[in-house]
Amino acid sequence: MGFTQLWLVNPCPLQPEAYWVAHESAEILDQARHFPDLASALENVDFSIATGARRRLEKDDYLSPQECVQALAGKRQSVTRAAMVFGRESSGLTGDEMALCDAATTIPLAVTQPSLNLAQAVMLYAWELSAANATLNECAAAKHVQQSVEINSPTYIAASDQMDHLLTTLNVQQHDNAHQWAREALARCNDRDLGLLMMLLRRIGERL
Repeated sequence: MGFTQLWLVNPCPLQPEAYWVAHESAEILDQARHFPDLASALENVDFSIATGARRRLEKDDYLSPQECVQALAGKRQSVTRAAMVFGRESSGLTGDEMALCDAATTIPLAVTQPSLNLAQAVMLYAWELSAANATLNECAAAKHVQQSVEINSPTYIAASDQMDHLLTTLNVQQHDNAHQWAREALARCNDRDLGLLMMLLRRIGERL
């Protein structure tokens, strides 16, 4: 599907069988980066989406695979590096691991399952995201249209930090539903939304 960066968290030793099924992709296995834990892997990631077949309390708003494409395409100017995070094939991601990610997604199923075949889940999202190139090209063309709100190169992380600071000032704790819902709403914002949000947060902060 055109993706070349594979990051593995605390993986088992690479077995010869992995190369047997990595048709035309052995270099991806050879160049895979290893991390001791998920937090380390996400240190240099601006926006991350956790995948899961089971809903965790740490996330309330779950994007569909198609909405993941929209969320990523809409942040073309605000995000430098994004990541799709997949869990263990047997049990998926833990609640704590879900909480480390900015957004969550699940594949709609007719029958509830605790997890999906990992390779199939990765392939489904990779296919959806590979189709986003046309959407990204459309977004690039739309940038030539004058907008009423100046973006001024905002980043997702900057908007997230400003919002966290405001919530802390308002005594909204991380375990509060309002904090969780605000972060999940932020994940759905596109570049223009983030520009507007940062402007509003800055003005609110000036009055507090």
